[in-house]
Amino acid sequence: MRHHHEGDYYAKICKRQFDQLYREGEESGRLMCIAFHPYIMGRPHRAKYLAEVLDYIMSHDRVWQATTDEIAEHYLEHTYEQAVAHAARVNEEFVGLTPTNS
Repeated sequence: MRHHHEGDYYAKICKRQFDQLYREGEESGRLMCIAFHPYIMGRPHRAKYLAEVLDYIMSHDRVWQATTDEIAEHYLEHTYEQAVAHAARVNEEFVGLTPTNS
């Protein structure tokens, strides 16, 4: 069995993943994590493929390149209270529990 550890293959699958998430993102935001292992992308001759992927992604409109801290801050500012309220409703409705105040 052949493993695809070629840089061009990596770029191809990353771009395909992005294209799918970008289409889905028309309805609701999506998050794309780019995983790479030093064995695969840690070689100097493969760095250009990672740059190719990042250039491709950032060439699209409405793409937010963010750190984990920025994502967490956005979530807390825009979604956290709604998520807590939803969890309380679910607990109350399905389990009969209400959150206790500390």
